[in-house]
Amino acid sequence: MSVQDIGGCKVVPLKFKPDSSAQHYVYIKEHKVREKCLEKPSDRTLFIIGVPPYCTAEALKNAFCKCGVIVNVHLQTKPSSSAPPADFSELFPRHTLIKGFRVAYVVFEKCSGLESALRLDSLEPLILSTQSHPLVTGLRKWAAEYNSRVVDASALQTEVDSYMATFDQAEAERLESEKQTEDEDGWVTVTKRGRNPGFARKESVANRIMDKEQKKRSKKQLLNFYRFQIKESKMNHLMGLRQKFEEDKKKIALLKQTRKFKPF
Repeated sequence: MSVQDIGGCKVVPLKFKPDSSAQHYVYIKEHKVREKCLEKPSDRTLFIIGVPPYCTAEALKNAFCKCGVIVNVHLQTKPSSSAPPADFSELFPRHTLIKGFRVAYVVFEKCSGLESALRLDSLEPLILSTQSHPLVTGLRKWAAEYNSRVVDASALQTEVDSYMATFDQAEAERLESEKQTEDEDGWVTVTKRGRNPGFARKESVANRIMDKEQKKRSKKQLLNFYRFQIKESKMNHLMGLRQKFEEDKKKIALLKQTRKFKPF
């Protein structure tokens, strides 16, 4: 198969190992965007499309190292002009692991590195896994990922202590800024900030609050709890049924009086 440029991108073959019979194709081009980003300089960044799931940033460094010194490799789910989100904590990551095919940004130290990458031979595949830098896959990869998730107790305690020290300092600064201030006459001004600043001290507001409290209390009362309450409720229900029966009798009698006989 003759590999050519497609859609402004150059097609470059990849092999997992030198003796692999199958190969994968990626699309490379110069990273050019209007928005400037320090992590992705336009004159030194190579944009790669179709990076396979098993490929890592270290494997891409080994594959393109012959083009020049590589400063950094960014793996992302989709293209973007900004830098990828970074996790400041290894024990408490905020971003999930990228799965499936990805895009990559290879940042070279010099512009000549990018030019060399764009001049790569389309018939000579790049090797991802070598003897000096093997790419771990399969069962060994799963075992390594599992072992990496085992947390070191001392490292965890150090990170928690650092986080709590930063939090306590921020809380102390916040309380200091909200500290009560005293004027010349000796009066202390108390202010409340936040999402719920309180309510106005008005009579209408106080009455509304009291009404709500009374409704809550009325719902909490137990109805027909004592024997005399049950007896009274039954008597009231029986009296209501009798009254309705008498009203229905009067209605039936009134209908009989107004009824007219029409044989034809």
